[in-house]
Amino acid sequence: MKWLEKIVDETLDKMAKEEILMKIPDPNMPNEMFDSTIESDNDWKGWKPIPSVFDDSDLKKLEKVIGTELPLSYRHFLKYKHFYELDIPDFAVNFPTHLPDKSLDGFKEWFFEYEPEFLIEIGLIYFANFQDFGHLCFDSNIKRENNEYPVVFIDHEDLTTKHHYSNSFKELMTADRERGNRFIIKLNDYYRKQ
Repeated sequence: MKWLEKIVDETLDKMAKEEILMKIPDPNMPNEMFDSTIESDNDWKGWKPIPSVFDDSDLKKLEKVIGTELPLSYRHFLKYKHFYELDIPDFAVNFPTHLPDKSLDGFKEWFFEYEPEFLIEIGLIYFANFQDFGHLCFDSNIKRENNEYPVVFIDHEDLTTKHHYSNSFKELMTADRERGNRFIIKLNDYYRKQ
């Protein structure tokens, strides 16, 4: 999945040039992620991405906990790099911090954090935020080769209605900068008609 690695690397390189994005106020930052070449500012410390410590056995454990297999592309994403932020071209997508925690506690909390009866328990795997409007989830109810599920948007205020966002994780990762804007316009039209 060279396409995925290329996107992640280019995104992280771009973020490194804009040093402000590579600072975070985390007193428990893993030592291997601390970047001493970035000047600290009060509680804000520089961080750097590192190769992922996760392997297939870790992700199998995670899949067992959530009861669903993850998309192959997303599995590769999790096994590629650890980061605090990832500013992909689709500006509206916010990935959670991805730290080298072999206990997988952060993921367990993430997947079950919001109303499991409306998300994970009905096959919606919450993996990112859409700005501060809602959740992006893999819809594992729609089976596809390599588990490349479509991505749906779930509004924070209405967890019972899902809106199609992209056909796959790859489509989400390769979207242009304006995808989020177009989707917001579409959502506004939907809610106006309600």
